[in-house]
Amino acid sequence: MWNGKHKVSLLTLGVIVSSIGLIQTLTHPLDLRASNDGESEAEDLMNQSRLIEFDDTMNLTNNNEDSVYGQVSSSNNNTYVVWQESVPGNIDRNYEIFFKKSSDDGNSFGERIQVSDNIGFSEHPQMASENSNVYVVWADDTNINKQIYFKKSNNGGNSFGEQTLLSDSNSNAFNQEISSFGDNVYVVWLEKIPYGPYRIMLASSNDGADTFHKPIILSENAVAQTFPKISSFDGHVYVAWNIEDQPNTRSGVYFISSTDNSMTFGNISKLNIAEKDFGEPQIASSGNQIYVIWGGSDTNKLSSISFIKSDDNGRTFSDLRKINETEHGRLNEPSNVEIIADQNDSVFIAWQDRIDTSDKDEIFFASSTDHGETFNGVTNLSNNAGISECPSIIAVEDTVFATWEDFTPGNHEVFFSRGTIL
Repeated sequence: MWNGKHKVSLLTLGVIVSSIGLIQTLTHPLDLRASNDGESEAEDLMNQSRLIEFDDTMNLTNNNEDSVYGQVSSSNNNTYVVWQESVPGNIDRNYEIFFKKSSDDGNSFGERIQVSDNIGFSEHPQMASENSNVYVVWADDTNINKQIYFKKSNNGGNSFGEQTLLSDSNSNAFNQEISSFGDNVYVVWLEKIPYGPYRIMLASSNDGADTFHKPIILSENAVAQTFPKISSFDGHVYVAWNIEDQPNTRSGVYFISSTDNSMTFGNISKLNIAEKDFGEPQIASSGNQIYVIWGGSDTNKLSSISFIKSDDNGRTFSDLRKINETEHGRLNEPSNVEIIADQNDSVFIAWQDRIDTSDKDEIFFASSTDHGETFNGVTNLSNNAGISECPSIIAVEDTVFATWEDFTPGNHEVFFSRGTIL
């Protein structure tokens, strides 16, 4: 049950994004400074802009196990959460994939369902949903190598079918992500072939994941710390990823797109200018808009969040803009940045960051109502005594759903909160 509600007044973030070659007139002054690499930073805050009412946090797992990497999705008035959780096994700690469903707009959740059931380590679930279909993908090392497995529910998450192996059984495959639009389902992952390079792979389905096409190679320039991300909208498929320390490729965030449901892809482009200014990206799309955002990563700590957008399906991108200060103070080491977009001009972002000089991370949230031209100010969504990590967000009409893992109870639990845009 919900413990209550708290209203969050949002102050506008010091960020504005302009298209290439377009000069904008600002009704609220911002201190835009050009950095040495030609990118721009915005630091000042503007006045109060929006109000979002977040319900108090719900502990979805609430047990003594280690519950981590929660992901949220929503369709047909249902809200879904998937996560990995430790279970008794034949090793010190084994993990399986679990799932819960809400049929009342996130007010309550039913009993958990175990999605995976393997002797190996099942980890990092990702999820997408369309109408009554729910798609879950994860990595599993039951057969020694890590492999990408997939399951589908066609009854709104009440039950799941048989698991499908998507990756090459002779390769190590991990860092998977999933996107869906209509009957089209796309899964992307990182793969290491024996005695060969790391490469980014994509498998697609055009029949609601009843069958998948043979996986294709998007890039063979990748490293073990590459995280491919994917978004799709009405036949367009967009993939972004990070690269570092490659002899033949400059470190940075890269992008590729398809206009024909992933049958063919265009050329790869680099989105950032500064060699060291990159991290694990996330990507979202709606209509003609594409949004790419990143903070730091485990191997490349940053003190700001970078944001870039396209208004023409990825043919051109705006100048890179940075979020480096909010009403909570300057950002320290933002990471695990998430972004989503809806068809009502709104963009929502979430991330984790340390509070001051402590080791305690919180989950932060901000939103835009103008295709990411400006962002409304930040709220501390977790705001508790424990370490809060790995947010996931989804928006449906005037409601935002958020999950994250939290150590406040003394072990990792999956927390959930619902926000109503007033």
